Amino acid sequence: MKKLKKFLAGVVTLAMAMSMMTITAFAAPTIEDSKDGSASLTIHKYEYNGTEVNKGTGSESDTVPADAKPLAGAGFTIYKVVDKDGMDAYYSANPTALPGIDTYVENGKIKNAYAGNKVGQEIITGADGLAKFENLELGFYVVIETTKPAAVTEAVAPFLVSVPMTTVDGEGWLYDVHVFPKNGTTYGGVTLEKTGKDGAKLEGVTFVLQKYVGDPNDVEEPGYWMTITKASGAGGDDTGAELNLVTNKEGIIKVEGLSQGTYRFIETSVGNNDNYIMDGKTTYEFTVTDKGTVIYNGAEASDSVKVAIKNEKPDVEKQVADKDGNLQDPGKGADYSVGDKVPYTVTIDVPANIVDLKTFKITDTPTNLKDDINTIKVKCDAADVASGAYKITESGNGFVMEFTTAQMADYAGKKIVVTYEATLLEGAVSTPIGNGNKATLEYSNNILPENDPQNPNTDEEPKTDKIEDSATVFTFKVQILKKAESENGKALQGVEFDLYREAKDGETGVSNAADLGLPSGKSWVKVNTDPLVTDENGEVSQSGLANGTYYLVELKTNEGYNLLKAPVKVELKVQYTITTKDEYTTDENGQTTLIKHEVEKVVFAGATDNAQGIIVSTVINKQGFTLPSTGGMGTFVFTFVGIAMMAAAVILFFTSKKKEAK
Repeated sequence: MKKLKKFLAGVVTLAMAMSMMTITAFAAPTIEDSKDGSASLTIHKYEYNGTEVNKGTGSESDTVPADAKPLAGAGFTIYKVVDKDGMDAYYSANPTALPGIDTYVENGKIKNAYAGNKVGQEIITGADGLAKFENLELGFYVVIETTKPAAVTEAVAPFLVSVPMTTVDGEGWLYDVHVFPKNGTTYGGVTLEKTGKDGAKLEGVTFVLQKYVGDPNDVEEPGYWMTITKASGAGGDDTGAELNLVTNKEGIIKVEGLSQGTYRFIETSVGNNDNYIMDGKTTYEFTVTDKGTVIYNGAEASDSVKVAIKNEKPDVEKQVADKDGNLQDPGKGADYSVGDKVPYTVTIDVPANIVDLKTFKITDTPTNLKDDINTIKVKCDAADVASGAYKITESGNGFVMEFTTAQMADYAGKKIVVTYEATLLEGAVSTPIGNGNKATLEYSNNILPENDPQNPNTDEEPKTDKIEDSATVFTFKVQILKKAESENGKALQGVEFDLYREAKDGETGVSNAADLGLPSGKSWVKVNTDPLVTDENGEVSQSGLANGTYYLVELKTNEGYNLLKAPVKVELKVQYTITTKDEYTTDENGQTTLIKHEVEKVVFAGATDNAQGIIVSTVINKQGFTLPSTGGMGTFVFTFVGIAMMAAAVILFFTSKKKEAK
């Protein structure tokens, strides 16, 4: 019975007790004074959320539940509250009663009267969960968990422990005491969902996860953000399973096993999602509470919450209007004549985070055209964009429109429409290549932090990407083939023509249209500046023509051939089918360019020469009568015959009159 009392006394003083009850001690073997100052207390801290209870004996050989795990990051502080004399009195044959834990502790903290009894400094458990206090004097100690790991729901209650403790059989003393306090833990989790333009799920986007270490309200010693690559494990934060912080095919990242604290996600790469803007400035903070719930954007969830993050992607579309004013889809094109004013429209998708971009500009680069910057209009939702939001400068035959992003808040997430006219120049090609007009949008592809030293994007360099889109203008050629007598006749060199087209609104037609035989009821304009003169092959051409109806007026032909009495009608009805592709390119500096509607092939139809878009018009001249030269014998004969015929006619006339008189 005596041994059982000794064992119970040891158990009561063990750290596993939530509080110490006042008990009556018993006689025990004599404590060795030589051990005073060389005893030790080892705390085995472990994480366990089950219900199994293993009794402690103070021995190092005590066991814990099989699924218990060492817990790092727990800090313990001890206070000596009873010295060896008090211990001797307690363990004497006539023992005194030991006060309860409440004598020394209030609200989980040591009372002021005993604060000076602190022994050494707080010791934090390592990955093995151990905190060992060595070279202890003999006595009774209050043990308080003064630092609680973030994952722990509640610190273990302060407890008393006797150093030394009696052995289980009550026959000896344990001068190196081992206690095994446990903590219950809770963990939270989050689900990050990454989407892009039009709800696209973005795969391969990379994030970092950081946890705040320290007190955010402490001005003198502010905390910092620590990057987390692993879940909370047995060794504390960032010691568990590896975290996969790259979005999957569904744009999802799931993170579990996060201990109590404040965290934030930061984007570091958009992966292969070309032309998306990497937002490395915005942080997405959430809090895991000591109950395991997660708070994000002011809402608390009992299980994993969803952090929805959208990436921005600008776009640009270049369109040309046909002669009727109808905008043509990119890749369809339109046809015009040299000198025509060609209407263009550039539509820009402005990203929602435009004000955070350093660069956002449009460069217009025409081929065989010249932009008229005086015709440029910039609108959003049918209203003029504020003039302070952009600046236009002439660049070659095109222009550059640079936006002031700080002034673009009113246009974030909207479409800006730029319209203008360009003149089709001499030299415009009449081939399937066409005459392109390219709009290039250059914009920042990464948003970087400014005052966030722990943000991993702080040291990155600003970069840009580009998007190009083109609209093609076609122009065609009329080729005149001048032949004598028939289509297979000889070529006539030196024949001269003028080519006329119908006048457009605002144009003044020629005044002698009727004399030229041009159709009435319309005004007509001469296309060519100098006469079109056939060469030795009987050929002459006029390029730079749009589809439509034209008239050739012959000005001069070869000697001995009749000049055409009426204009020759020429119809240009060339159809064109364009095949385009979209292609990404990356230069040596890593700048990505999306080339939209790049022309791969153009097929002409309805032309004489479908390879080049040429209409061939064969014009035939007939020979006139060939008269002998003046003074020749032929002239005399014709004159004599003519006089004789006239005399015969007179005689016949008077003879008929005499017969009527009779």
